[in-house]
Amino acid sequence: MNDSVPSSPLSRRALLQRGGIIAVVAPRKGAPAGDTSEDALDLHICLTAEGRILAFCGHVDLGTGIRTALAQMVAEELDFPFDAVEMVLGDTADTPDQGATIASETIQVTSVAMRIGATQIRARLIGLAAAALACGEDEISLRDGRLHRGEAAVPAIGLDTLLANERLLLPLAESATFKPIDHHRLIGRSVARVDIPAKVDGSFVYVHDVRVPGMLHGRVVRPPYSGMDAGDFVGRSLIAVDRDSIAGIPGIRALVIEGDFIGIVAEREEQAAEAALALKAEWRSFTPPDLSDVAQALRAHPSTPRLLVDEGDVEAALGTLEKRLDRTYVWPYHMHGSIGPSCAVADVRADGITVWTGSQNPFPLQNDLAVLTGLPREQIDIVRHEAAGCYGRNCADDVAADAVLLSRAVGAPVRVQLTREQEHLWEPKGAAQLIDIKGGLGPDASLAAYDFHTWYPSNAAPTLALLLTGRIPNQPATLRMGDRTAVPSYDYENMRLTAYDMPPIVRASWLRGVSAMPNVFAHESYIDELAHEAGVDPVAFRLRHINDERAAELTRATAERAGWQPHVGPRMEADGEIMRGRGFAQARYVHGSWPGVGA
Repeated sequence: MNDSVPSSPLSRRALLQRGGIIAVVAPRKGAPAGDTSEDALDLHICLTAEGRILAFCGHVDLGTGIRTALAQMVAEELDFPFDAVEMVLGDTADTPDQGATIASETIQVTSVAMRIGATQIRARLIGLAAAALACGEDEISLRDGRLHRGEAAVPAIGLDTLLANERLLLPLAESATFKPIDHHRLIGRSVARVDIPAKVDGSFVYVHDVRVPGMLHGRVVRPPYSGMDAGDFVGRSLIAVDRDSIAGIPGIRALVIEGDFIGIVAEREEQAAEAALALKAEWRSFTPPDLSDVAQALRAHPSTPRLLVDEGDVEAALGTLEKRLDRTYVWPYHMHGSIGPSCAVADVRADGITVWTGSQNPFPLQNDLAVLTGLPREQIDIVRHEAAGCYGRNCADDVAADAVLLSRAVGAPVRVQLTREQEHLWEPKGAAQLIDIKGGLGPDASLAAYDFHTWYPSNAAPTLALLLTGRIPNQPATLRMGDRTAVPSYDYENMRLTAYDMPPIVRASWLRGVSAMPNVFAHESYIDELAHEAGVDPVAFRLRHINDERAAELTRATAERAGWQPHVGPRMEADGEIMRGRGFAQARYVHGSWPGVGA
């Protein structure tokens, strides 16, 4: 076992305390107004006299390569070599609180601050060089990290000279003029991902590989109501635990019981695993929901209708259709199925808590652990490492909270790994969805009416330890999440869209677009069926009614590049015992609170 914590770049605090830097800063979230101390400042990007560039982003890399992509952006705007940029991602002590890593917002949104900061540093560096050489700034240029006067490099003026006695903290600007696209030398070009070599040779440190001095091992014993996080029985079902059932297993350091939370700490991992299997516990009975018919379960679940759009007279249009077409689409619950069960290491000390985790939500997790422990969030540091991907929510936050409870009980660092069964039983599932559509065709195959109803159970999935210990109520929250991309891409003459907000049926969270994918599945399936009824090729029918020229251009270009062959009705080809066909669908993802933001 490698008894060490993986190394990391210079910290925010260390950089802000040293000389020889140009740094772009902003007030840290929650800091007192007017406080300019290191603890009150967020650091977005910093250039040192040694030529190191450190860039800080509160989002994390979920295997999509943003560590590389963000470094490309910073190096591009600064005109420094790509290899000079070091990224710090998702560490709550060092990075800005930019919320959860979701919806491709890292590239679209959070990268902007770093790009602005890079332009500010570049401009200040050119200004320093011009002052030192007593010339105009227009005579100075920056290429590949070297300052030039005219076409010649300036050998007498290097970063070490310009920044030797400087400690320049530049307030983050609201906007900046970025480099023109035709001047890009890194963005838009292939750059080898910085994480791949270590992943190939096995030296990459995933959260599962983290080892710290004095570390013990933990396992949890979950309640029998697997996958449920709402109801009076949650957190109140444990009757008794037979401590003697694990008395003969060596190395046991603690049996931790808080409400319905049960955890075991041992000196070795296999000891904790054996004890978790052997422990006998008695639980109260509970009644699981009947999901044998998902559509009926969703339709019968208590809900509140919310009218999103009401254009024209839908009822009248439905009564005059030449071809009525009512359809129901059912989207089942989905399991994320992470390839590796979730894992975390926690170290609870008198002066604070450090958690090494694979969470995609470091700052929300920090808030949850503050509620769990009663400590101020500033005393809790979340250090993020890559883990098994999930593209939504797996049990990464849950196991981090488990590790905190066990570490607090024994006063030592504890590593907790879930079993595969626990991961798949308890991970928040991608929520099911039910969509009813009433409509049909008017004269000349027009889109006369569209009456769209979507049922979506809420998907907050609070961190499990908060519920099992009773730190938060076991009564479910009802969120307004079923309206993502609820507006279709087509011009319906009369349109009514209704979302049915409801509490969760089982533990659920987002999985690839929240409710947008089921809604789009319904929109696109329905337009296909209308095209079939109209006797028109599905691509041609879409282009006849699509309401966005960019979407129309995409549709035409995709059909052309795919070699789409116009047809009406099924067009299947036999491949042995397999029938193969082709379909077409398009959408623009809209997310966030209604009416949402196009992505």
